[in-house]
Formats: sequence, C-alpha cells, structure tokens
Amino acid sequence: MIIAAKVSWCVVLRLSRHSDVEKRLNRRELAYLSADELRSMSDKALGALRTAVADNEYLRDSLRASEDSRKPENKVRFFIAVYQHLRERIRQDIIKTDDPIDAIEQMEIELSRLTAELTGREKKLAISSESVANIMRKTIQREQNRIRMLNQGLQNIAFGQVKSVRLVVNIRDTHAMLLDALSGQQDEYQDLFNDNRITFSEAMAKLYQRINPHIDMGQRTAQTIGEELLDYRNYLELEVEVFRGADGWLRAESGALSTGEAIGTGMSILLMVVQSWEEESRRIRGKDIVPCRLLFLDEAARLDGKSISTLFELCERLDMQLLIAAPENISPEKGTTYKLVRKISGNQEHVHVVGLRGFGATE
Repeated sequence: MIIAAKVSWCVVLRLSRHSDVEKRLNRRELAYLSADELRSMSDKALGALRTAVADNEYLRDSLRASEDSRKPENKVRFFIAVYQHLRERIRQDIIKTDDPIDAIEQMEIELSRLTAELTGREKKLAISSESVANIMRKTIQREQNRIRMLNQGLQNIAFGQVKSVRLVVNIRDTHAMLLDALSGQQDEYQDLFNDNRITFSEAMAKLYQRINPHIDMGQRTAQTIGEELLDYRNYLELEVEVFRGADGWLRAESGALSTGEAIGTGMSILLMVVQSWEEESRRIRGKDIVPCRLLFLDEAARLDGKSISTLFELCERLDMQLLIAAPENISPEKGTTYKLVRKISGNQEHVHVVGLRGFGATE
C-alpha cells in the first residue's frame, strides 16, 4: 500500500514538473488540509468541470479516467489536460500571459472593466422619457409649420361656391397628456421607465393606459401600442375646412359640399402637396424645373355637368391639365374631347380616335 502510494506520488511529481504545473499544484495552503478535505475539493472541482468539458471528447475521457480512486495521479493528468487546453486558446492580443489561470484572472478583471464601461455608455446613449417627449414635440411643431405653409397656398384657391380651403391640425387630448407625463412633470410615472424588465415601447403603452383608463386597447399587445405611440402621426388630428361666404368656415364633409366641390377640395390639397414636393426638389437639386401637372379622373359618369364644370374651373385657375374618362354626357365646352370608336372590317379591328376642341376654347 505504501509502495503504491510512493509510486503514485513519484508519477505526480514527474507529470507536474514536465508539464510546468508544479507551482500550481504545490500550494502551501494545501499542505495543511486533510486527505478528506483535499478529496472534497477535488470532487467539487471535477463536478463543476463535468458540464464544461461535455462537448470535448478528449477532456471528457480524461475526466472519466480521473474518477478512478485507485489511480489518483489521473486527476493530475486531467488537470494538465485542461491546463494545456486553455493555454492553447489564450488570445495573446488581449491577454499578455501564457498561464491559463493568470489569463482567467486577467479576463475577469478586464470583463469587469468592460462591463462598467458598457454600462456607462448605455446610460449616456439611453434615451429618456423626457427626450422622447421633446423630440416628439419638435417633430409635431415642424409638421404644423408645414401645414401653415400649405394653408398659405390654399388661401387663394376658389371654385364653385368655395372661396378658400384650409387644413386644421390639432394634438389629441389623450396624447397631449402622454407628452406631459413623458416630460417628467409627473414623477409618479417614471417608475415605468426605470423598470428593466420591459422595453421602452411597452413602458409607453402602460403609461398611456394609466393616464387614459377609459380607452379600450382591445387585443393589441403593449409592444404594438407602444410602437404606435412613438409615431408622431398618431398624435395629430387633421381636418379640412372650406369657406363658403356667408356660411363661414365649414368642415369639408359629404353633406356640406357638392360632389364637384368635394373633389375640387381634395385636388386643391393634392396640388399644394405636389408644390411642396417641387420646391423641395428644386432646393435639393438646385435646378429650376418647370413641372408638368397632370391629374387623372376616372368614372366621371358619376358626376353631373355642374360638378365637371367646377373641376374645369379649378384646373383653369391652378394651371393644371385634367384628363378624365367620361361618357358622351359631358359637353365639351372647354378642353378637347376625344372619342374612341372601335370598328371591325373583315378580320381586322381598328380604333378610330376623333378629337373635338371645346367651343369655349381660345387660341
């Protein structure tokens, strides 16, 4: 028994010296531990390594061999195998040492430093609820300014009984309350944005539900609602109003306008949008390009002659060209009317196009 232990000890010394791990194994504090304490430490370490080496066939076999109590030197062999395995995988561009244990300690220190640095940068980059409110307000203000510019162009548009057209944009009351809460004016809501378990969008949705409990959110998820609340367009209510002389400003609803006036109102707004696009294009390209404005109208048979006349009046005043598809009930008082007639002669088919200029047209 004693001879076997001495032989095993000699094997351990030889292995440790040849593998350059003697200093790691011959630690002074271990000399004061009993055999049971050393065995307990070894078993705990091997148990922790069992999962770590599960995908490595060589280390897994070495671990299995180290569990043989008759050959304790196999535990040293397993230690050496793991030691060499780690040494071969040390990133020399990150860690300046060949010792795997020193490398692990250095990596832990470096990981702590990088974690602290990352946390600091995340705090700097993380957008606060107040920042979101400020960005949203600036975006809404920018769009309101664009609406005002469109209204300046719409002031001089008149057709039929409509003397002017304007766009009215307001912030929804429920969303205005949300912006106030996001600004930090009410600190009791900030707990939602300090909760790391939910995203910023989900916090937005929960805040919206908290300040508007009367609104039914349906089956939509908090993430979906939050993403909608991050879109400034959902904060605005846009209405179209027309000025009709003694009637004053009226909402452009189907009951308040004739069919021609309703279409003309929509075309007026479309023209102002197109003009804003043209101005932006000229600003970006630096070229003064004369636009060619073509408007197309299908199913004109649904309109009466008065409605068509209203559209003609609008196009004439705004210098637009209108191309409509209509039956013969439209009188060609202005513009040019083309009549397409399909004729079959023998086995051939022809389409005859006949153009008639309006009687009201001038050279």
